Amino acid sequence: MNKVIGVKFKDSGKIYYFDPLELEIEKGGNVIVETARGLVFGEV
Repeated sequence: MNKVIGVKFKDSGKIYYFDPLELEIEKGGNVIVETARGLVFGEV
């Protein structure tokens, strides 16, 4: 089964979905993800 996480880049921003690979990531945690604009900091 594939897992995905929802990440917001702004408090009221749209949610974008990413594959967490093998990482255990919790809701409310902070992540750095690779986007078309490069590496970006967001919140799960």
